[in-house]
Amino acid sequence: MGVKVVAPPHAGAIWRERLGSAFRTAIACTIIGCTALYGPDHVRHQIQYPSVAYVTAILIVSDATLGTTLRGSWHALCATVLVVPSTMLCLWVVGPARFTEGGATIAVALSAFMVAVPECLSILTKRIAFAQLVIIYVGAVVRGREAGPVSHPLHIAACTALGASGSVLALILPYPRLAVTEVKKQFHTYTENASERSSLSLKAFLSRDKSTADDLIAQAEPFAKSGTTLLRHINRIQEGIKWERHRVRDFKKSFMNMGDRLNSIETPINGMKMAVSEISSFPVNIIDNELKTYLQSEQVKQTLKLEHAKCFVPFDEAVTVPENKNQLFDTAVQSITSTSPTNKNLPAFFFLSCFEQLTDNSTMNLKPEPLDDQKTNNNSIAEEPKNREDLSQWRTDRLVFALKCSVSLGLAVLLGMFFDKKNGYWSGLTIAISFVEGRQPVFTVANNRIQGTAIGSVYGVLGSCLLNQMAEIRFIIILPWIVFTSLLQHSQMFGESGGISAVIGALLILGRKNYGPPKEFAIARLTEVSIGLFCMVLLEILLQPVRPATLVKLQVARCLGTLDECLNQIPDILLINRSIKKLKSDINGLKNLIRDAKCEPSFWFLPFKASCYENAQEQLSKMVYLMQIMVYNIQFITSLSQSCDEGWKELQEHINGGLKTLKETTSPCVKHLQKLTLVKSNGAFDQESGGFFDLESGSQIEAGTKVMDTFVQRLEEVTDKIKSEEECKRKTLLHLYSLGFCIGCIVKEITEVEKCVKGTIRCENPYTQVEFIKPGYKNDTTNPS
Repeated sequence: MGVKVVAPPHAGAIWRERLGSAFRTAIACTIIGCTALYGPDHVRHQIQYPSVAYVTAILIVSDATLGTTLRGSWHALCATVLVVPSTMLCLWVVGPARFTEGGATIAVALSAFMVAVPECLSILTKRIAFAQLVIIYVGAVVRGREAGPVSHPLHIAACTALGASGSVLALILPYPRLAVTEVKKQFHTYTENASERSSLSLKAFLSRDKSTADDLIAQAEPFAKSGTTLLRHINRIQEGIKWERHRVRDFKKSFMNMGDRLNSIETPINGMKMAVSEISSFPVNIIDNELKTYLQSEQVKQTLKLEHAKCFVPFDEAVTVPENKNQLFDTAVQSITSTSPTNKNLPAFFFLSCFEQLTDNSTMNLKPEPLDDQKTNNNSIAEEPKNREDLSQWRTDRLVFALKCSVSLGLAVLLGMFFDKKNGYWSGLTIAISFVEGRQPVFTVANNRIQGTAIGSVYGVLGSCLLNQMAEIRFIIILPWIVFTSLLQHSQMFGESGGISAVIGALLILGRKNYGPPKEFAIARLTEVSIGLFCMVLLEILLQPVRPATLVKLQVARCLGTLDECLNQIPDILLINRSIKKLKSDINGLKNLIRDAKCEPSFWFLPFKASCYENAQEQLSKMVYLMQIMVYNIQFITSLSQSCDEGWKELQEHINGGLKTLKETTSPCVKHLQKLTLVKSNGAFDQESGGFFDLESGSQIEAGTKVMDTFVQRLEEVTDKIKSEEECKRKTLLHLYSLGFCIGCIVKEITEVEKCVKGTIRCENPYTQVEFIKPGYKNDTTNPS
């Protein structure tokens, strides 16, 4: 069978969307620049700080739709309402003429602390509020009596309003970029991607040799990566849909939870891939001509594409699966379910189960998700209250974040004005838009901002020198730079922080007048930026002296704890589904922390061993898919049991027994692995790891296979007692075999996670000989030399 090299076309769709967002950003900045430079006199009199308008627009428009832009404008309004009245009162009490560098520092620090503490305020609201505070109080020091206690804050509010309104206009002109339209478009692109991946997995399943199957799975990898990017993009832009209520009236009763929809496609496709990778020899011996004909049917593939692409239409208009599809599938599996299952052909049953799950339209018939922000009683009941320890930690984190924002902003403003009073804005403004809640790779962010500001300033200075005599058209050369830097925000080299700094660095030189010689301003601003970033890094080190590598280790322990919750909640479908979602969220957090840890410098520490943690993250992700497919199989079998007259009780007992064996086999190991990841010193290994389960040692080396064999061994005997139609029994048997495969694979994946944990311990303790044996650890410290 020849192998054709396939290039994924779906990644280009993301870049086209990003290019469109870049042009929208350019339109917003053009509106602001033209208004500030060439607008009516009374308007230009109010826009005395165009930098505030530019910063507001760039924070709002970046990768936005009309809905998210309206949401960002609301956050800008909230920040203005929060900041402007309080600053008016402060300036009126103290008086702008009596404002000194020290007074501005104290005012910025105290105000920033009050803004940073509330959890109800979004991070975008806080960033815009921080920027407004810096400009208002530093402006009062720079301008003195000219900065009226009322007019000066109102000028800042007007600039913020210009930035927000320019952002909204940019998303409307020349035509609206609606979140509803973008989600439908990207969802259609994703379904094409998913269809291509499922087609490659199907070809691999029907391959005649192992090498061809491996090549086809390798071809699917680029599609999987672009599919993951599409998923992130869809999840991000769908947040703006509820802000476009006037456009989604027809969808209020039918708007589906896109996360569940996408998951119902992504999960079985990943399961098909895992099944093919577990098949040891090709061709698969249980596949007969009838089944092969069914699986190769182009009609089924086209039905898949149409069904999935139309999943966002109103609920009552959803496309249903043709009735003959199930009949075809039942006829095709009639012969294979009569085959006795073995370790070699269980992956094939698992593949067919995943294939049926993918083609089963019932998984798409989800309950409509209300667009209102009100939570149902069920959701409120489902939320677990924080315990005292979590609540105490939450309060500590809030106070640390507020203190970090307060002190770093105040110190940056103070040092910035000491260096250059006239340009003292930029040290505080640089970090005002940089704060994030939680830990971030602070050295990487600082480096990206310095580089972005430098290249933006250089571009601005060159543009000013080339067009020094033509100030009226000088702003035109900033447009291609805005497009370029908007794309630069998605690069690994600069990231979001570096891209925003690059565009602002050029905008503030080319986008307005009366800055003086551009060379001098560029040098002053670079120095101010360095001062601000130094303050941010210093406070990060003093208040949160935790390496990202340490946070990765803690996040692994958190993922293992959530995994243990999932295992202990088997077979309660409602509880385990909730825990699986939590585990997916924890794994995404682990992935982000690994990326941050790879960016941070190691200094005098050992280099971060990313490969071990990446392997652990990959195995945990596989377990999420396996548990979701396991839940699907249990639900499917339960639904079939309603048509069974006798024998179901014994079958249910057998399923519960298999799930109990899974729990008893894996839960102790997961608990011990979680304990090991939290051990901080080598000397504590013996005390903390007593009774450590080593699944690789002795008789546990084939733990997954044994659990699988134990479950499958009595299936035929139990299913023979079921009194029902043969068709129902065959389908039940297929999903029971798939369930047995899931149980065995979960045990195997936990074994792989155990290897990853051991690998990290050995890498982080290179001078300690650690022996893993069943009772616990034995470590013999050796001489490094």
